[in-house]
Amino acid sequence: MSLDADRTGHDAVTRLFDLVCSGEVDNLEFAQLDSLVYERLQRTYDGGRDGAGESIS
Repeated sequence: MSLDADRTGHDAVTRLFDLVCSGEVDNLEFAQLDSLVYERLQRTYDGGRDGAGESIS
């Protein structure tokens, strides 16, 4: 993973955390960030295999 991708991932997790802390979890931004973070976690821990999974939202 490139440094830009690492930075983007960090920014996404930080923003997702901020949204959760402020209770803003019923909007498009939250859903998109949740999906991005979940996809990256799944890719990391499943070794990139396709698999059925559920988002945390």
